[in-house]
Amino acid sequence: MTDTTASLSLENPAYVERCKTHWGASLPTSMIVIEYYGHGDKAFGGIADDRPLGVSGCIFKNTVGATDQVAEFPTVEAAHEAVKLIPNRREGSILGVAPSWR
Repeated sequence: MTDTTASLSLENPAYVERCKTHWGASLPTSMIVIEYYGHGDKAFGGIADDRPLGVSGCIFKNTVGATDQVAEFPTVEAAHEAVKLIPNRREGSILGVAPSWR
């Protein structure tokens, strides 16, 4: 992973700080972790294969027919700590959060 890619990923503390700065006083109520992998939408010939983090602590192996549930986190700091323990992250992927304000 390049330095630029690493700075965009959730395991980097700078990513956590950028999220909090971007959200300001309007912090999300929950968020999920997504592993972003590949480039371009499959519908247009791309090979992107983005997958969520499950409550098991593993990235979903396949989102079709998955038996794991998607893990939700109350803070970006909690998500940051969880990604440090992922055993099956794909090389070259970027980890991010999908926040929710509901």
